[in-house]
Amino acid sequence: MVSQHLPDYAPDLVELTQRAAELMWHIYPGYSEDRFGHDELMPSVRANLDLAVAVVRRNREPTAAELAPARALGTRRASQSVPLESVIQAYRSTERVILLDLVADSRAWPQQQANRRADLVITTFDLLTDEMINAYRDTSSAIEATRRRTENELVNALASGHPVTSAELQQWAHTLQIDAAVNWFAFALLGGSQADPLDLQRLRRRLAAQLQPHTTHIVFGDVGEATVALAALRSAGTEPRAILSQALPNLSSTTVIYCGIGQFSDNLAAAGESCRQSLEAVRAAAAGTAASGATIVDYREALLEILLSSRPAVADTLVTTRLRPLSDHPHLAQTMEALLANDLSQSRVARELFVHVNTVNHRVKRIREITGLDLTRFPDAMEAALALRWHRLTEQGRTATAR
Repeated sequence: MVSQHLPDYAPDLVELTQRAAELMWHIYPGYSEDRFGHDELMPSVRANLDLAVAVVRRNREPTAAELAPARALGTRRASQSVPLESVIQAYRSTERVILLDLVADSRAWPQQQANRRADLVITTFDLLTDEMINAYRDTSSAIEATRRRTENELVNALASGHPVTSAELQQWAHTLQIDAAVNWFAFALLGGSQADPLDLQRLRRRLAAQLQPHTTHIVFGDVGEATVALAALRSAGTEPRAILSQALPNLSSTTVIYCGIGQFSDNLAAAGESCRQSLEAVRAAAAGTAASGATIVDYREALLEILLSSRPAVADTLVTTRLRPLSDHPHLAQTMEALLANDLSQSRVARELFVHVNTVNHRVKRIREITGLDLTRFPDAMEAALALRWHRLTEQGRTATAR
């Protein structure tokens, strides 16, 4: 049985505190002035050393009440965004300092007593670390939940077009620690028909990490089936399409991902239009075909598709009245497509289809008789081109969905 009357252990706690602090300050990520002050570090290190010495002297493990400061520290470090790994290493550094000092003092002690004291120190720091980790994780989860909720509120409020007060915007910006005064742009993401929603959630985190070198802020929100992101770029010369074209294929080479990009806004308050543009662009992208990987569409590149998709019933009627009558006349449909692709030049169409130009002229007259469209007139040709564009877009969308 270990004696309760062990030789006294009275280390220089000021020196040990200083030594332990030097092992972590500006050494571990987050242990620097940008997260918390050095004057906050010293008391917490000293408190851990005081507890370890008290435990050794009384030959008894710490109580739950004595571990409470570790829980408070875990909460505080999580709130300060200090990496958990750094806080764990800080505890281990303090443990190492006192263990080395204890070993140096233990030469005059019986081996059994030395082992007992070393074991008490190790147990003390194990318990402190466990308490800190639990509190840190609880706080991190609460912070993450609050952030996710705030991001969702912000994105949905802007995307909906409802008026946002300056007080609301300031509160969101404060909670998310973002700068509302800089330029922002939105991009929207949709998964293919076979996409797993959980995969898209995981992709969101990895995409934020991929874009981190190019963005100062990025927030995500769920708007219907789409994920909408608001981002502020580090450099004004950076093209959103360029960085997304690089990042998205790195995240998924097999899953179908559609991405729509909105235009820049002067500030966060004005970014609602960019959100809506990105949603319109991603829907245009999703109406197209994609076997795998990422399809990226800029709002400015899809204005006709967006215009048509905003009134699908009207666009469908355009197809029904302008193209459907030719469904029993494939050679006429082929001639119409060729004319539109060749700037209405009948001679070029004749060469492409290997027919006489008079044959093309006859077919143009037949198209007019059947559909009422005179493809020698620009307004009629424009109607045919719009109908054909919508037909191709919806056919591609149906094919992609079937796959």
